[in-house]
Amino acid sequence: MQKRILFLFICVFSFNISIFAQHHVVNGRVVDAVTGDIIEYASVGVLRSSDSTLVAGVTSGDKGMFSAKLKSPGKYILKVSFMGYQPHFQNIQITSKDRTKDVGSIKLSVNDRLLGEAVIKTTLARVEQKEDTTVFNAGAYRVPEGSTLEALIKQLPGVEVAEDGSVTWNGKKITEFLVNGKDFFKGDKDVAMKNLPTDLVSKIKAYDKKSDYTEETGIDDGEEKTVLDISTKKKLDRSLVSNVDLAYGTKDRYSTNVFVNRFTDRSRISAYVSLNNIENHSYGGYGWGNNGLTARKNGGVDFSWENDKEKKEAGKFEVGGSVYYGYSDTDMQTSSASETFLSSGGKKSFSNSFNRSSSTSSYIGTNFRLEWRIDSMTNVKFRPSFKYDKGDNHGNRQTATFNDDPYNVAGMENPLDSIFADNPQQALADIAVNRNEHLSLGNSESKSVNGELSVLRRLNSKGRNLSLKARGGYRSSDSKSFSVSDIYYFNGDGGKFLNQYSHTPSKNYNYDVRLGYAEAFLENFVAEARYTYAFRYSDSDRSRYNLDKLENGYWGDADCFPVIGSLPTTADSLAAVRDLDNSQYATYKYYDHKAELSIKFKNEKFRANVGVELNPEKTKMEYNRPGQHIDTLITRNVLQIFPDVRLRYRFSKSKSLELNYRGYSSQPSMTNLLAVVDNSNPLNVSMGNPGLKPSWTNSLDLNYNGYNYDSQTGMAFGASYTQTGKTVSNLLIYDEGTGVQYTRPENINGKWAANAYYMYNSGLGKEKYFKISSYTSLRYSNDVGYVSSFTSGQHSRAMLGLSRSHISDYDDIFNNAQINKNTTKTVGVNQHLKLNFMKDWFDGGVTGALNYDHSQSSMQNSNNMDAWNFSYGGYVNLTFDWGLSLYTNLRMRSRRGYSDASMNTDELLWNAQVSYSFLKKKAATFSLQFYDILQQQSNVSRMVTAMMRNDTWSNGINSYCMAHFIYKLNIFPEQKESKKKDKKGKK
Repeated sequence: MQKRILFLFICVFSFNISIFAQHHVVNGRVVDAVTGDIIEYASVGVLRSSDSTLVAGVTSGDKGMFSAKLKSPGKYILKVSFMGYQPHFQNIQITSKDRTKDVGSIKLSVNDRLLGEAVIKTTLARVEQKEDTTVFNAGAYRVPEGSTLEALIKQLPGVEVAEDGSVTWNGKKITEFLVNGKDFFKGDKDVAMKNLPTDLVSKIKAYDKKSDYTEETGIDDGEEKTVLDISTKKKLDRSLVSNVDLAYGTKDRYSTNVFVNRFTDRSRISAYVSLNNIENHSYGGYGWGNNGLTARKNGGVDFSWENDKEKKEAGKFEVGGSVYYGYSDTDMQTSSASETFLSSGGKKSFSNSFNRSSSTSSYIGTNFRLEWRIDSMTNVKFRPSFKYDKGDNHGNRQTATFNDDPYNVAGMENPLDSIFADNPQQALADIAVNRNEHLSLGNSESKSVNGELSVLRRLNSKGRNLSLKARGGYRSSDSKSFSVSDIYYFNGDGGKFLNQYSHTPSKNYNYDVRLGYAEAFLENFVAEARYTYAFRYSDSDRSRYNLDKLENGYWGDADCFPVIGSLPTTADSLAAVRDLDNSQYATYKYYDHKAELSIKFKNEKFRANVGVELNPEKTKMEYNRPGQHIDTLITRNVLQIFPDVRLRYRFSKSKSLELNYRGYSSQPSMTNLLAVVDNSNPLNVSMGNPGLKPSWTNSLDLNYNGYNYDSQTGMAFGASYTQTGKTVSNLLIYDEGTGVQYTRPENINGKWAANAYYMYNSGLGKEKYFKISSYTSLRYSNDVGYVSSFTSGQHSRAMLGLSRSHISDYDDIFNNAQINKNTTKTVGVNQHLKLNFMKDWFDGGVTGALNYDHSQSSMQNSNNMDAWNFSYGGYVNLTFDWGLSLYTNLRMRSRRGYSDASMNTDELLWNAQVSYSFLKKKAATFSLQFYDILQQQSNVSRMVTAMMRNDTWSNGINSYCMAHFIYKLNIFPEQKESKKKDKKGKK
């Protein structure tokens, strides 16, 4: 490993030495002459004054800043241009003493004539690639009247919105949403997607946001996150924008959204209130199901303010933050059918379940950010936050386990209803193993406070700097839960009744301090060293009680189901039934040291970062489990070494290729290393494994982005590979007679996965009225796991009546089982294709999506599956100048290849909307929205791993109709002022 790292260092040092002759830099910033807003990606050229020859060309960055490097002193002409603005020319002179020439703010004026011609000659490009940023022009997409950001996001090529609401861009998970480059409710994507009206949006930028340190110094530290940055329309500056949306529909569906945004030259304040019971509905998406019925109430205020936009070097002060509140009430129903792959003679275990739960949660929180540029070389940032949340839940679950597929029984439609009947069908009872009716009730609350402070001091203009970053946090929580289980075994051993109570208070705190020093050398190289010390403390106490063992028969009879949640009146009575085997107390202390060394190289074309991280870590755990006679202090010392290599080559300002590699290890949890048993659930017994080893993961990513401005053609492709050695997998021992599952964590090798994607979009024809976009992704996973089975005999039956609390009591079970390694190879293909035509009042198109999954098991060919999910359809959006808007989409969604025939369905989904805007400037809109008019949508999904296959149905919001009244109040003070001037002029 050391030789490889040394080789990479030498390669970076020896690359492109000829650039060292560059000694002069022209710095500046490009802004709008009227609003003062930064202008990103403006073209900046430095021309030789004598013959206008271009000697240097760059673009302005995401803060409008630019730096052009010159090889020699002399007289030059600075040319700055951007589409829609008049070009700016400025004479500059560089002397031999001028290592850095700062030209200040270059103010560009809007050229209305050029903008008008551009609109006439061609349509707006849907996607553009500007350096490392993909820019989606919102004006090139049309969404139904009154839509929020979510409807626009779902149309963007390469952007996927999953059923759980997570958003990915070219396979990368979006972690934050920003507005105009600044935090918006701390990056909460749900607030932005559900409440930000599309009317406000000008552009959506997708990029990997650098850390504050990288943005300040230009030195890449590798700490980046993928974000979507929402740019609002320029006309909103110095304005008040509000949007009120009131709706009510069939099935008592309702929605109220109020959004207010106030812009000034130096500030922005946003406030929203949202009340609805349609939270999980996905309009026009590709998702195959919803997740429960949720009523939600939330709201908040977010603000940002800076003292002076022009103060970029000293005295600048920014402050921002948000206060937010939320409440949700969810009713969830889930039905699932699964099969677990076993090794004994190709056998399988089948399970069916139905769960109905109801839960409520509420939270309130604040977060703030402060930034102070003390002088041109020193910057300070501070981010404190606080959050309080609480929740309640209760549920009822029925499960049944079978040794054969219950759907193979003649005439069987619902195995659960049949097996829980007073006289279940004999053919079904013959293959049944157990059934369990389970009730649960619980509540929890937590409080947390966190803070982060960063200080950066630049020591010169070449890159030398000192940095300090300190973070800390505290969290306390408390949870209580009740559960009642009525278990019946079909092997003749009767049943078991449990009434359990659990109380788990916990608290933890942490802090870390990082010091860094960077030194530039040889003009384009930077060496950086960092040291971090971190400490974490965690204290948890889990007490469990077997209420069914109370002397009062009221607690020991299955008829006690209605009194779940009740406790005995005296503490002594409760203490007498404490489950000592499954109660535990644990305290963790983590001492973490981290030393990072890296060499970075950067010029106009190539960027390289090669580093290594040394991480000695010490962990102490005090653990007490009285029933298993464990009272111990365990200390673990680990030395970890993580290599990190990041390379990027820029072919032009719109085309680049990036390659990243990182290796890292993961340590087993301390509790997994203990020889303890958790048998609180008699159907699922888990235990630790003192012999676990750390796992190691290699991760490699390759990405290319390119864009052609003339043809409005964008292309991106990428590939990733991850391989994990000694990954931790649960070894499953299944008792065929009782249905009990015994699990123990074990290391296993052979897990790896590869993914690739290709994204293409282009305008067609001379005027680009036609647009085509395609997104293709391929994935392959080699998933590994241990599977086994255990044939019941007298030993297994006798075990039902015993309380086995030591890990050695289960050794014979694992020793007698036939344990095999199963490899499941899964190939997946996703393809999305869209073709649309948009001109004037008409916008229409066709769309299609394909998702193919093939899985193959190394142990049993009968586990191999080919599943196809595909959809195709089209949409039409008509928008007339006099206020009428019509929208409809029609899509056929189909499934094939599922073993359960009920899942192989065709669903024709038809949605429609009619809207009419009226009043001055179309400020008011009335609309009718119709969802799933043909009532064919279902909510099913599938998951396949090396150990099991699971098909799930859940309840959700499908067919309904809603009437909306939307009112927009926009106030533009500068327009009023201009009108007053015009009236005075006429007089």
